[in-house]
Amino acid sequence: MTKREGKSPDEERLATVLASAVSFVKNETVVLARYEVFRGDKFATIWPNDDGGEFDKRMNRVVEHLGGPPEAYLLLKNQEPPPADNYPEAAMREVFAVFTRARKSVVRADLFMAGSSMLAEQSKAVDQSENQGTEALFVNEARNAFWEHAEAAYIRLSSFWDRIGQVLDFAFFNIRKFDQNGFTAVMDRIHSNAVPMDDRLSSSVGWKRLRSFQVSEKEDGLKWLLRRRNLVVHSLHLHPVETDDEGMFTSQFNHLDTAHREKMRPREPGEEVALLTGQLDKAAALFKDFLAVVECAPSRKRDNVLY
Repeated sequence: MTKREGKSPDEERLATVLASAVSFVKNETVVLARYEVFRGDKFATIWPNDDGGEFDKRMNRVVEHLGGPPEAYLLLKNQEPPPADNYPEAAMREVFAVFTRARKSVVRADLFMAGSSMLAEQSKAVDQSENQGTEALFVNEARNAFWEHAEAAYIRLSSFWDRIGQVLDFAFFNIRKFDQNGFTAVMDRIHSNAVPMDDRLSSSVGWKRLRSFQVSEKEDGLKWLLRRRNLVVHSLHLHPVETDDEGMFTSQFNHLDTAHREKMRPREPGEEVALLTGQLDKAAALFKDFLAVVECAPSRKRDNVLY
């Protein structure tokens, strides 16, 4: 083989790195899927595993209530169905898609928490025969990866509630543009404008639960979640807080009062995962309440009999 036909050392190194990248991406996908199978019961979902299709039927009813096309039309011979409004179905699909992403982020954070903890606790988990000190580097990088995944999970959990707000905004106010008003703004507008005019909505258990979550400052409430999300997005990154870092911690949170500063304090990895799974549990538990509130909105259901 001539020099022209062979690969340079840089090209060979690049090929090796790319092969490792492919292997890493593939392996992470496989490991995450296996981890979810064996630990799946720990992470809530909004769809039941086996309910005889009742969940799908209700979702179809909700989409139809919002003005989406019915499952079937009764038409005269050679008659075409009217143009369908696909927005309700698309908005609901986005709710499901973002919940799935949020759940996967929580699973991934839990996976990296478990893996980094095992690396730290089992000193012989990494072979140091070639490079002394590599174990500490691996442990540190694994811990940093956990905090990165925890941040992503908080952001996606918050995004899920904004998708819920998008559907509610359309259901009650026929607003399809959703680039500014978040879940809280929509809920406040429903509380001020729709609730006083609708006894069914005001007495709805689903509305009361959803409203209670919205105004709650507890660790499984929306206000706490949004504060944590906003801090991650605008102010700081999550990291373990050691005794020596107390000055740094205080300076990062000096715009908060003492009570809120303690509530927002980063926890140990296991505690952070507990907070994330708690928020995921709350999102799943309130999904049926969200559907009940949507069903209280004015119906846009079309007649499925055309003459």
